[in-house]
Amino acid sequence: MLDSCAAGCHNARMRSVLLSGSSHPALAADVAATLGTTLGRCTVERFPDGECDVDLHDHVRGAEVFVVQSLSAPVGEHLLELALIADACRRSGASSVTAVVPYLGYARQDRREVGREPLGARVVADLLGSAHLERLVCLDLHSRAVEGCFPLPVEHASAIPALTEHLKTRLPPNAVVISPDLGAVKRAEAFARPLGLPVAVVHKQRLSGADVKAQGVVGDVKGKHPVLVDDMISTGGTLAAAAQAVLEEGAQGPVTVVASHGLFVGPANERLAKVPLARVVVSDSVPMPKGLTFPLERVSCAPVLAKVMERLLTLA
Repeated sequence: MLDSCAAGCHNARMRSVLLSGSSHPALAADVAATLGTTLGRCTVERFPDGECDVDLHDHVRGAEVFVVQSLSAPVGEHLLELALIADACRRSGASSVTAVVPYLGYARQDRREVGREPLGARVVADLLGSAHLERLVCLDLHSRAVEGCFPLPVEHASAIPALTEHLKTRLPPNAVVISPDLGAVKRAEAFARPLGLPVAVVHKQRLSGADVKAQGVVGDVKGKHPVLVDDMISTGGTLAAAAQAVLEEGAQGPVTVVASHGLFVGPANERLAKVPLARVVVSDSVPMPKGLTFPLERVSCAPVLAKVMERLLTLA
C-alpha cells in the first residue's frame, strides 16, 4: 500500500484543496508549507492485479483543487494516477482541478524525427485533457512549443531565478555559461544575464537516445570556469560530452553543472563521476535519486510553484 495522495490543503477563504500523487509527496508537503496550509488526505493503493485505487478522504465539493504529481519514472503509472485523482475530484464535486506537474514526462517527444514514431507529448496532452483538468502548471518545459499540444491552459513556472540566486556567491569571477547544444542557447542566456557572465556554445551531434558527440565550441572559454546549463540531466551524456569539449578548449576546471530537472538515470552517475565537478545544481522537481557519488546541491522549487498557485487562486 502507498499512502501517496497524503497531501491536501484547506483554506476556507480560497476554498482550495492541495493533493499529492505518489511520485513526489515531499515536494507537495513543501508546497503546502510554503502556502501556509495543511495537507489533505487521500490514499492511492494497488489492487492485487496492479490496478490503481484512489480514495479521497477529505471533502472537495466546490473547492479549487490542485494535484501535485511529477511525471518521473515510472512515467506511465504516475500519469494514469494523476488522471484518476483528477477524475475522483471531479466526481466528488470539485469546482476545478489543476495539475501541478513540476517535471513533465514525454516533453522531449515534441516532434517526429523520421516520421514513423509517435508524438509522445501530444499523446500525454490528450490523456491529461481527457481527465477534465482546468489547467496545467509546469516547471521549465523542455520546449515551450509543448504547450501547443495541450487542449487546456498551461502555466509555465521557472526554477532559473532560484538556481541563479543559488549560484551567485558560489562562482569565481572568471566563469562562463556554456550551452551544451544550440537548442539550449536561450536557456544559457537566461542564466547568464542575472549572473553577468558571457555565453559559449558547444556543437552537439546526437548518436542515440543516450549518446552524444561534441563537435566544437563557439566562444571564449580558455582559462575560464565553465558553468554548463541545461533543462534536465537524464543519462548525463550531453553534459559529460560538453564538459570534455570545453576542457579540451582550455577551460579551467572543475566544472559547475546546472539544470532544472535532475533525473540521473541509467549511466548518469558513472558519466558525471568521471567529470571534474565543482558541483551539480538542480531543483527538487523529482525525488532525490539514491547512490549518487558526485557533489549534488538541490534548490527548492516549492516557492515558485506556490506563487503560481496563489496567483491562480486570486484570479479564480
